[in-house]
Amino acid sequence: MPKVKNPKLQNPIEKQFNKVTRYHYYFYFLIFSSKIPVFWHVLSLIFLAPPMDYHCNVTGIKHYVNSTKNVCPCDEVLWDRSVFTETMQTKFGLYCANNWLISFSQSIMYVGLLVGALVFGFLSDRYGRLSMFSLSCLILAVSGCLVSAMPSAAAYTLMRNIEGIGTGGAIITSYVLCIEYTGVRHREIVTALFHIPLNISHLTLPGISYLLRHCDEFQLALSIPVFFYIGMRWMVMESPKWLMDSDRIDETVVVMEKFASFTGTPRENIRTQIEEYHAHHSPKARRRLKIWHVFCHKKLGLNFFYMSMIYFLCGMGYYGVSQYIGKMSGNIHVNVAISGAMLLPGTIASVFLIKLLNRRTFLISTVFLSGVFMITTICVPFHYNWLRVFIACICNCFFFISFIIVFLFGVELFPTSIRNSVLGILSVISRVGQITAPSINALSENASGAVFGVLALIGTVFCFLLPETKDTELPSSLDDTKILSRGKIHLVEDVPMTQNIATSSTE
Repeated sequence: MPKVKNPKLQNPIEKQFNKVTRYHYYFYFLIFSSKIPVFWHVLSLIFLAPPMDYHCNVTGIKHYVNSTKNVCPCDEVLWDRSVFTETMQTKFGLYCANNWLISFSQSIMYVGLLVGALVFGFLSDRYGRLSMFSLSCLILAVSGCLVSAMPSAAAYTLMRNIEGIGTGGAIITSYVLCIEYTGVRHREIVTALFHIPLNISHLTLPGISYLLRHCDEFQLALSIPVFFYIGMRWMVMESPKWLMDSDRIDETVVVMEKFASFTGTPRENIRTQIEEYHAHHSPKARRRLKIWHVFCHKKLGLNFFYMSMIYFLCGMGYYGVSQYIGKMSGNIHVNVAISGAMLLPGTIASVFLIKLLNRRTFLISTVFLSGVFMITTICVPFHYNWLRVFIACICNCFFFISFIIVFLFGVELFPTSIRNSVLGILSVISRVGQITAPSINALSENASGAVFGVLALIGTVFCFLLPETKDTELPSSLDDTKILSRGKIHLVEDVPMTQNIATSSTE
């Protein structure tokens, strides 16, 4: 019989983190603020390669008339620089036959996000969350600055790919590090608050573009702040939960003793509590668990499959509907700012709702409502365009909230030794959904809206099949995930460690 975790023996690290301390405020501030410049790079192509008009110089004289506007073929273009002084199009001469390089460069950036999430997911499970986060920021900062110096479109596209790798790695490692420093009581709130910097990033990006209309200056402004976060390796401590579950007990004790000294809590029994808990939870079983074991255990494999479908749907839905709204365009800076502002109320509401509602119930509701509002949008006549835009923004808000929940859900479903690896794969699947979104938006407005809406409604089925994880400790082993799969949820009780051990020994 497999050794199942005693629900009364509480993880001493989780117990310490159930209370938000001074160190947590310091730690969260650094992690949260890093999300602003990191997420700038995800949306940066909106302003690096915005829609640009040009006139064709047919006779050697500048003819600014409609007959020469955006015509192909054209031997000599005269760009309209009234909004942007330099963009990817003007810098590399991308128009007519070469125009495809703009969308291709963004696809390559998304491929980099995909690779970064996958590679750094594996690496952080092996070498630690914090060191891989710092390495991701180094790659992002250096490649982001070099993008502005690339002499050709091919070199620019390659460097954007490397930039994407750093971005994907920074996103995935920072989130898992943040959650592993958070106790059960505050995990939902921290997850929701973690996405507010993304909203701030969305809101502030148009302001940076408005002030810096040259693409190279704009790119440097996004990349230079990331250099600060390379130093996170020396400003905060590694995840003690990862250290303990990696059998690095001495390092775990050092981190928790420093944490206790910083917060003014007792530190005398830290080593004893950690060693007793670690011994009770079969570290050999954790060492043997690798990423491919997900596919060797039925329940774990099914949960992974369900989450894969939901991640794909959320990636396709959020980015697809954002692009869908963009087709109803006006002033580019105003549009992007408004779309970001519309997400903020939903994020703030999720701070409260994610604490009140079960994971599965909340996810089912948001995914279902995304589909309902998208279907409603295409049912509104075109001459009520303002109403269509408003309803589509509500739909996009629910898709974004779904993203918040699935991030937390994915962390809570899989054990520590493969958590980052699984989350990396799920992020890859989300990026695949993101890459498919432009193809769907190439359809007519109502047809693309129908695809997004129907797929969201179908996605509620996969949400229903997942187990509930609210009020559970983060699983450390395969046995913990089996308890979740059977629906036997153990609540974390605030019981003294010595009492827990005594109780378990008598039983």
